[in-house]
Amino acid sequence: MISQQAPLAGLQTALERADAQTVDTERLREQVHTALEEAGVETPTRPASAKLTHDQTDLLVDLLEGFSSRREILEWEQELVIQTVGQLEDSWFTRVASDAPTVSALLGEPWGEVDGIRPDLALEVRRGIVAKDLLPAFHAAHEVARWSAVERVDHLADDPDQEDMEPIEPRDQEYPLMRPAFGEIAGQQEAALGQLLEGFESPEQLLAWALQVVGASYAEIERETITQPYFELPIRRRLVADEPTEEDMFIRESWAAEYLLPAFNRAADALADRTTEVTAGQQYRGESGDGSIT
Repeated sequence: MISQQAPLAGLQTALERADAQTVDTERLREQVHTALEEAGVETPTRPASAKLTHDQTDLLVDLLEGFSSRREILEWEQELVIQTVGQLEDSWFTRVASDAPTVSALLGEPWGEVDGIRPDLALEVRRGIVAKDLLPAFHAAHEVARWSAVERVDHLADDPDQEDMEPIEPRDQEYPLMRPAFGEIAGQQEAALGQLLEGFESPEQLLAWALQVVGASYAEIERETITQPYFELPIRRRLVADEPTEEDMFIRESWAAEYLLPAFNRAADALADRTTEVTAGQQYRGESGDGSIT
């Protein structure tokens, strides 16, 4: 079993090495990944937990680095929904993508009514979000997923017939938490968010998109909410536009922050206890908190 304390210690050490004013994010990213890979046993026996920690690391470092646009913030938040398995409050996603001082700090430039922000202050705000919001949410995600993470030990067997069994490399696994259902919903959510931000060619396409959102949110979005963009003509005109203005884009991004991401978050939470872990291209026997699976 992987040590639960060693990865955290490695993460803290890597973060402490970051300069007070700037962050060499790529160096930091590799330091943390290396610390995780060197902790505990030589190869993880609960690779799904290790996979989750590696993916969370990338999101953490992305936040410290900052973003180039509000759209990039929204796309990052959609990934965060999955890697926290819906353990943040719905309102958090709206607040972070809509509060002018926060958005300004994430972008490192003026936004909304905020005329400007010093780089050192912007970095300190991003660090504060990591400490206050991300780390507790990551902790909660591990609490949800830890007992269903399968212990995979076939590669440690003494049976000559199993000598060719290779250990599972967590970072090579495609699906979040090694659960295809999360990979599926992540792809659906990414597509639905992208379509909203790009806009629609016609009201018919908008209606078809609404059905996609129902699936991508596991029907966690309210029925009235999903029909609102069609029936409220001012919103529809913002979404169905050949040459969207900056104001059109602002409305699209704000709608995503207010309605889409919270619904996605609820979907991830609902899915958390209802998925099965598998390994792509391999069959393993393992023990979990609920028994054994093959």
